[in-house]
Amino acid sequence: MNKLTNLFLSALILAGLLGGFTFSSGMAASSLVPSQSEEEMLTFAQLGENDTLMQGPFSTMRLRFGLPSNWAFEAESNLQLTLTSSLVTNTDSAVLPGQSIGASMLVTLNKKLLATIPLVAGTDVVYNIPISPDALVSISSDGRQDLVISLDARVDCDPATFAQTTVVVSSASFLNFSYIEQSAVADLSLLPRPIYQKDSIRPVNAILVVPDAPSALEMQAAMIVSAGFGRMTDGVQSLTLLTTSQFTEDIRADSNVVFVGASSALPVLQGVILPASLVNGSFSLEGVQPEDGVIQMATSPWNFGRSVLVVSGNSDAGVLKAAKALSTGALQAGENPALAVVAEVNPSNNVDFGSSSDSLPQINQTFADLGYDLITVSGVGLGEIAVEFFISPGLIIGEDSYLDLTFNNSSLADYNNSGISILLNNHIIGDARLSDQTTASITKRIRIPQSVVVPGINQIRIQAYLATPSLCSAVDNNLWLTVMPESLLHLPLVAEPIGNLDLADLSVYPYPFINVPTLSDTAFILSNSPSSWAVASQIASNLGSLAKGTIIDLEVAFDGQIPDEIRDNNDLIIVGLPADLEIINELNGSLPGPFEAGGNSAIIKNQQILYRFSSDLDLGYLELLDAPWDNARAVLAVVGNSEDGVNLAGGVLVDTLLRNRLRGNFALINGVNVTVADTRTGFGLGSLSSESTDSSVVIESTPVVVETTTTTTTAPRLTWIPFVIAVLFVLIIVVLFLAIRTSRNQSRQG
Repeated sequence: MNKLTNLFLSALILAGLLGGFTFSSGMAASSLVPSQSEEEMLTFAQLGENDTLMQGPFSTMRLRFGLPSNWAFEAESNLQLTLTSSLVTNTDSAVLPGQSIGASMLVTLNKKLLATIPLVAGTDVVYNIPISPDALVSISSDGRQDLVISLDARVDCDPATFAQTTVVVSSASFLNFSYIEQSAVADLSLLPRPIYQKDSIRPVNAILVVPDAPSALEMQAAMIVSAGFGRMTDGVQSLTLLTTSQFTEDIRADSNVVFVGASSALPVLQGVILPASLVNGSFSLEGVQPEDGVIQMATSPWNFGRSVLVVSGNSDAGVLKAAKALSTGALQAGENPALAVVAEVNPSNNVDFGSSSDSLPQINQTFADLGYDLITVSGVGLGEIAVEFFISPGLIIGEDSYLDLTFNNSSLADYNNSGISILLNNHIIGDARLSDQTTASITKRIRIPQSVVVPGINQIRIQAYLATPSLCSAVDNNLWLTVMPESLLHLPLVAEPIGNLDLADLSVYPYPFINVPTLSDTAFILSNSPSSWAVASQIASNLGSLAKGTIIDLEVAFDGQIPDEIRDNNDLIIVGLPADLEIINELNGSLPGPFEAGGNSAIIKNQQILYRFSSDLDLGYLELLDAPWDNARAVLAVVGNSEDGVNLAGGVLVDTLLRNRLRGNFALINGVNVTVADTRTGFGLGSLSSESTDSSVVIESTPVVVETTTTTTTAPRLTWIPFVIAVLFVLIIVVLFLAIRTSRNQSRQG
């Protein structure tokens, strides 16, 4: 019997060991293990390039695209060009397929020469070009690849014969990459990479994780980080805000993650290998002060191909410092490029533009003051230079405004057919001809009309058309025009207060909330709901992309805990369910569409038409009003009759097409339908009722979801687990059968 028992226990132990081995192997095969060499083929069509016609003597096409930040190249990749080439001449003999046409194609990647291809006549002729790993090292500040294909058909320039070269680059041409996935480089100076890769062929989710119960300062930091990424990515990459309890295994395995919160509030970081490790709920780093901000980057412990960015500190004050530093988009790390410690952040220097003429921005700003260095366009044809400047709402330019444009140009230009045009916000405001005099630096004064300057971002476009006496004289590519950084904008500004009625209109959104480029005049008032935090995060990201300042310094307060200085000194954006917001109850008598006590449905009365909506229909509301305590301040309520309704309301603000439909002081969002009204004039949708009957008007609703750039990677299905369990069960039965049989045989022999 003892032997039988021992055999039974042995079988169980064996099964356990095999099971443990099997499951451990399954884990080892997960995304945490670097992959083997893989290949990815991308056609020109997939990169957005259709069939491209190139004509001699000279022509160029360019493709720019982003590759995942965690791709490493060790083996040779290749480019396959499919070209249809022909040469038309005035000679009797035609160029037959397969014969040389006397032209070549120059191919470069990231300014490294890949090949010079002699072209032959024929349809869909294939040319294979190897790409060495070093050619795939991007030289662009945004990490994109730059493929340039240039036709050199100077045979067309032979005066003795007529010749015309034509090449069509097929959209079926493709790049085939051989790569290995590895952890992305952890370098804070590269931000927003690797969290965001511009024009990436494989976009990746980006998640913003906050504590389950964040403090007001932690939430302020989260909104600033969201706005900062909106600014750094021009609004392309928004971060989806989640709490730590919402941060599931599936999400963490397929996302780049930005953590915002105090070190003690983020125990999930225990599994992340950080430059400054988390020990007993705080960052262990020599010299770090209690209120210092700490910004770190590391490889995700849940997927080696993803990255983790930590915006934190050992106190809430430190977290806020870290967030404000990150919002500048230009972090300074120490010896470790993945770690930055922020000792102090100076407050933004906001100016009350209406207080006196002495406080107005400077009248004269050079292009250098605006951040532009010497700018050159070159080559035959049209080139363009863009320069932006900002005018705060509430200010207008004086009548004597002008641009002093300082430039020079190549003496090889054909002056009769070359020149420059100056446009401001797509309006032509001046031009200039080229001559021998302009080959030395000259200054041309262009008057700036008051009517073409708008509040916010203004863009000057300097279009230079450069020509030569003939196309063939451009062989040496010595045509150029340079705009000097000492070019000067003379913009005397005067205050023009905007009437309250004009400001309290949804059509001017995002103003007044981006009146100050740092967003320091804007405050979010949030309910105690993670879903409303996520909506506010999307709005903050969008505002950050529209306000072109340096540091972001917006405010945040939770409902019921609003400091007087925030209420008195900021324009407010309120986000959440009306029934959950004390401030909505306080404002109810002033709202364009008030709410019943304890209810979430807006009511507009005294209009010509009364509408009823089904009680189970998700509706969003946008309500804009002057603050009752200060009519110079604006209040925007982003609310709804449900959490999905709040999401609908926020989605309209971040979707340009939907936002352009906004008018008046009230908007009802029902799916993709945006209905507007102005309760002060009677213009708009009519009356709304919260009552619901069987005859209620039910409108089909398609929820507007705030879109984020995502990729869906299906986790490997563990279909082998049931099979393994079955095998283990059979193994146990077999072992027991053999044990019993052996025991019986021994008994008989005894």
